[in-house]
Amino acid sequence: MNKEIFREYLEKHLPQKADELMISFERLLEALWEENSKVNLISRKTPKEEYWTRHFLDSLLPLETTNFSNKKILDFGTGGGLPGIPLNLIFPGSEVYLLDSIHKKINAVKNIIKILDLSSCFTIVSRLEDLESNWFGSFDIIVCRSVKILPKYKKVLFKLIKNNGKIILYKSKLIDDIGQFSKRWIHDVSHPALGERKIIEIEK
Repeated sequence: MNKEIFREYLEKHLPQKADELMISFERLLEALWEENSKVNLISRKTPKEEYWTRHFLDSLLPLETTNFSNKKILDFGTGGGLPGIPLNLIFPGSEVYLLDSIHKKINAVKNIIKILDLSSCFTIVSRLEDLESNWFGSFDIIVCRSVKILPKYKKVLFKLIKNNGKIILYKSKLIDDIGQFSKRWIHDVSHPALGERKIIEIEK
């Protein structure tokens, strides 16, 4: 059922690529499941079938509001490569950088990237606030699905995005960390399989 829900979403938003993408996401499912059995990337309580909606469908919700095509994207707090790897599968012409401070997680994500042969997906092992200045002004879009945006992160995030760049936050009911941003837009992308979901679009 969850797999079919995901397929329906692809057929609605990317009808010409849906069959090809389903094969890619099947491979991602197997690779992520295998790596998660060795390193705790995401909750192990999640049944395999639910990956299709809870992680893959959820990762793609900003497709409804944001153009990721041919962009340089940073996935802040990537964990198991989510949402960065799903976005890279949809937009192979974009460069996606997966950022996490935990070495063993990034090593597991590297294995997934290798299995899927993603030539435009890269990893960075670092805390956000420790990124060197050569990264400043590098990114068109920063996505963040699993980290609460503390005030100390705001300044760094704004340094990392280009002048016309965007920060995309994945949220459910709790959005108490967005008050610090003046230029923000809230998009309701709730889905029956996921419940209440919001995409917060932020500009400098």
